[in-house]
Amino acid sequence: MSVCAPAIQQAAVTAEYVNPLITATRSVFEMMLGCVPTRTGLRLKESGETSQDVSAVIGISGRAQGTIVVSLTRESACAVLEKMIGDVETEITPAVCDAVGELTNMIAGAAKAQLAKYELSISLPNVIAGHKYVMHSPSDVTPLILSFNSEIGPFWIEVAFTGI
Repeated sequence: MSVCAPAIQQAAVTAEYVNPLITATRSVFEMMLGCVPTRTGLRLKESGETSQDVSAVIGISGRAQGTIVVSLTRESACAVLEKMIGDVETEITPAVCDAVGELTNMIAGAAKAQLAKYELSISLPNVIAGHKYVMHSPSDVTPLILSFNSEIGPFWIEVAFTGI
């Protein structure tokens, strides 16, 4: 029982950090994109697993350290740009990356008030675009992946914390 207690405690604390992000994601997608995201899964990230085509990475500091990554397919990322400002793109362009970064910034901003009670700070997003890139977390952290689907297509949020 004592071996499981730290894992259960960490899972509960991680849920307290993750739930505000889920709420913020739903709110921002509904308000800014006119979409209703539906969570389709929760799993641990496998070592060496590739990301989607566009990812915005937000650093977390404070009582815990880590990252939040919002990843979208090319089609979903292009749809974000179209929904936000009406421009149509079929490939990843600087405008698409800016839109994904802004979307992620809005999600982080919406979650920040709830996360402040945990003494966490959130950085501005950095956007990565490419094909089959791998993002590595510290070796002592296994990220959680929350997968979603919406009218603009699939996306996921990857959450990795250390120091919890």
